[in-house]
Amino acid sequence: MKTLLLLSTMVACLSLQAQNQFQNEASGTLAFYSDRIMQLADAVPADKYSWSPEEGVRTFGEVLAHVVSANYFFAMKMGAVIPETVDMMGIEKNLKTKEQLKTALQDSYKVVIDVVKNSSKADLEEKVEFPFPGEFTSMSAALIAVSHSSEHMGQLIAYCRTNGITPPWSVTDEGGQD
Repeated sequence: MKTLLLLSTMVACLSLQAQNQFQNEASGTLAFYSDRIMQLADAVPADKYSWSPEEGVRTFGEVLAHVVSANYFFAMKMGAVIPETVDMMGIEKNLKTKEQLKTALQDSYKVVIDVVKNSSKADLEEKVEFPFPGEFTSMSAALIAVSHSSEHMGQLIAYCRTNGITPPWSVTDEGGQD
């Protein structure tokens, strides 16, 4: 009887864990990218936030502002309430300083990570509309948020390396690079 009770408890625990597996993995991946992007934001001197590889291409700071805007956009698609202090239409033109951008990044990642982590299975199945063709759900929004962060982390790494800045996680204890 004790063995049966123990097995039943283990199966119930595994079942509960599996129910939120997508939310845990997607929010964990977003947290990973958030950490890496914040490390890059810290590593780049404030005077390099206006650097761009060429005219007509977003600057380092503009890429960060774009990530902030996109994080809020994806979070809204998933049903998050954006703080009243956030001006969605002005994010990319109003955030200019290193400190403004870092604070906004942290805030936007908290919102998108929280909504992904706290979504139910039913929430993830809700249909959402995007400004491009196709059928999408809230789960799509979470997946697009993850890939969007990955894409721009890569872009920011390239910007850093072009300016002689090594991503902090790539520096070994001996001062070299991985």
